[in-house]
Amino acid sequence: MIDQFADAVLAAGVCPAAPPGMQVYADQIQSWVKWGVLAVLGICFFASVGMLIWGRVTHHPRGARLGMDGILICVVGAILYVVGYVIVQSIVGEGC
Repeated sequence: MIDQFADAVLAAGVCPAAPPGMQVYADQIQSWVKWGVLAVLGICFFASVGMLIWGRVTHHPRGARLGMDGILICVVGAILYVVGYVIVQSIVGEGC
């Protein structure tokens, strides 16, 4: 039982490594995805705020509702973005 636990601890300490020459491409793809998602979240947020303002100014309840829904979707998306990034970093590891 103790030997199985020791084997599991040793296996958990091994950091994954990209094949030779692939780390540059993996870093590049990860940075593109990170900034792409950040840009989409920013555009979504500002479009939703604009829709909310437009709906309130013109007394259009559906427009204001869509704007508020969009803001909430942006907040949930940002939370998922941060949680997903932490999960990926915990799998890939840092400083091995």
